[in-house]
Amino acid sequence: MKSKTTTLFSASTLALCAAMLFTSNSSAAPKDTLDAADVKFVKSESAAGTALVKIAGLGVQKAERADVKAFAEMLVTDHTQANKDLAGLATTKGVEVSAVISPKHAEEFQKLEKATKADFDKEFLSDIVSGHKKCVSKFEEAAKDSKDSDVKGWAEKMLPTLKAHLAKAEELAAK
Repeated sequence: MKSKTTTLFSASTLALCAAMLFTSNSSAAPKDTLDAADVKFVKSESAAGTALVKIAGLGVQKAERADVKAFAEMLVTDHTQANKDLAGLATTKGVEVSAVISPKHAEEFQKLEKATKADFDKEFLSDIVSGHKKCVSKFEEAAKDSKDSDVKGWAEKMLPTLKAHLAKAEELAAK
């Protein structure tokens, strides 16, 4: 009798574990729900956004001019939220994004980190202008050509903010 109860208990436990395993796997994010171009956009913009927050954080610390420091703070705030939104979108679409800064962006960060106080603001703004020009172009393309409506919608939503950042960076760089 004791072995029958133990066998029944073991079988029940195994069934419960299997049910939990299948339930958790079925609720996992779908894989490969985006086409290759959309996956590339999500991954590259996630990497760029992560790097920008770090670079802007450096701007908050090192900027000499109060207007450049305030701009860097705005970049940190806006791009931190954008990164959270994009990470959520990536998760729902089954796209894995990295929180590690790419070597290219790490070089930019290190260059700015080594910049003298006198040169920092100019170099920082130059990097922000250059990066945002590329970014606006990529977002315009994604807003127009993305096959996924959520990716397209996110790109469209971000474009006005990115264009405003670019305009402000250009204005500050011209001073």
